[in-house]
Amino acid sequence: MPPPVRSRDDEEGTPALAGPAALEERIEEIMDRVHQAGHNKVERVAALEEYLTLARAHEGETWFDAGAWSEDLADSYLALDRVDDAVRTISDATRSGYGEGAEMLCELAEKLMRSGYEPQATLLWQQARAGYPDDVWIYVQAGIGYGDIGDHAEALEWLTTGLELALRTGDPESALEQLRPLRASCLSALGRPSGEIQERAGRGEQGNTGER
Repeated sequence: MPPPVRSRDDEEGTPALAGPAALEERIEEIMDRVHQAGHNKVERVAALEEYLTLARAHEGETWFDAGAWSEDLADSYLALDRVDDAVRTISDATRSGYGEGAEMLCELAEKLMRSGYEPQATLLWQQARAGYPDDVWIYVQAGIGYGDIGDHAEALEWLTTGLELALRTGDPESALEQLRPLRASCLSALGRPSGEIQERAGRGEQGNTGER
């Protein structure tokens, strides 16, 4: 039996339930509005918000590409300086499993760091770390992000954790070749010695490349 049909006016702010044909028509209508909006971010945001509300109401349907359009909506929010809305959108999308692990969190965090929104970026890095603690690339990307703004102490903390993770797991992602020089740069900027872990990383990197 097809799902019940409810008019748009049944509940204000709640998307109407509809059969497959009506749902497809509604999606096409919203997508037309997205494309017609062009560079008008206000109109684009309104259409994308409606699309994602509809997607949530029909969770599990194959009609929707909620991950990609969540990223589009977040970018549109950023263009309007609605930074907290961008963070919320990507955080919700990640929790709902619309993205590949922490990828969307890291991508938005990088954009926010470059734009001067460090506190909001930090929230995303922390969410990524809490949700995917064994993803070594989170530590690489966060280390690069903090290093780029000159916060070498914070960068060092992330890179050290990433280095420890790579060494502990045998570096299956071949991340040591990035982690080691990035961490060395932070140590140099802070005037600190390399330490034993840096030497271990060097030996591990050589092992990954087959060097002796």
